Amino acid sequence: MKSPLDKRIETMTQGAKELQLWVLDAIRQGFGHLQSQPNSTWDTIAARMTDAKLGSISRRLRILRDRRNEPDWPTLFFNELADYYLFAQAFLQLDALPAPMQEELLLQGGRSIRRTDLLQQTPEHDIWLVMGQNFGVEEDLRWRRTWFWAEKLQKPALVLDYAFRDAPYEQEWIVGAAFAADLFYFPGVDPLRAVVGEFAFSAEPVADLVGFTDCHTIANAYAAALSKNPFLQIFPLILDGFGIVLHEKQFYALDQQRHFLPLSNQEEKNWKLLAYSAGHPIGLFAEWDGQHLNPLALLDEHRVIKL
Repeated sequence: MKSPLDKRIETMTQGAKELQLWVLDAIRQGFGHLQSQPNSTWDTIAARMTDAKLGSISRRLRILRDRRNEPDWPTLFFNELADYYLFAQAFLQLDALPAPMQEELLLQGGRSIRRTDLLQQTPEHDIWLVMGQNFGVEEDLRWRRTWFWAEKLQKPALVLDYAFRDAPYEQEWIVGAAFAADLFYFPGVDPLRAVVGEFAFSAEPVADLVGFTDCHTIANAYAAALSKNPFLQIFPLILDGFGIVLHEKQFYALDQQRHFLPLSNQEEKNWKLLAYSAGHPIGLFAEWDGQHLNPLALLDEHRVIKL
């Protein structure tokens, strides 16, 4: 008798086949054709992915639907469809992949793992610093990304929380707070996502955080991370000694060699960063998506200042 997971994988595999065909058809017709399609066309394929237990793909399709009138639509279109096709191709070869990659694909597809099961694994114990948060809304569901950084292990962890409409999140995390805690990572390739087990807030000074000092090192680290996990969507970064500059209406984080990373289009936040730096190098915690840097906090000695 097949286990519930085996049955789910069969359903997800059928969904991956359909997703692959949809991507090929969309590319043949061109980004202009897909951009002009009504919401109902997008909702149909998103609903099919939901039925196929590919909830994460379904959510990404709905987000892509809502962004199809943005100026950078062609780039967004090809990048997203390339990700979908890579996922479908990999999932159709699931049995031939190493166990960590199988777990990664199941997680990327939308498989959920019960918190009680995660808490049975071996935790990573450390002093964890709350580095930054990002928020968003998908229809009636609010989401929150909270990033943690381990003092001794010098590694990040991502805690994802969801809340329906105006309901509060289960736990509030204060940016800049430190606590001794057990974090349990989801299985996968170089896992980032985790849940917090037992914790106690710590008043002890946090040791210096090791950050990147130049764009070349960041590029190498990001390339290495992608080589291990090509499904990596967000890469957390600590930047040390970067300046903030504005050039032709675009903000950049500039290293000492005058190489730069473009900042995401959040004008109010970027002006604050420019004013804070006042022409001097600063420290940042940020998310890198391969195209833009999204700063979430300023780093001032041992302090983390929420943006």
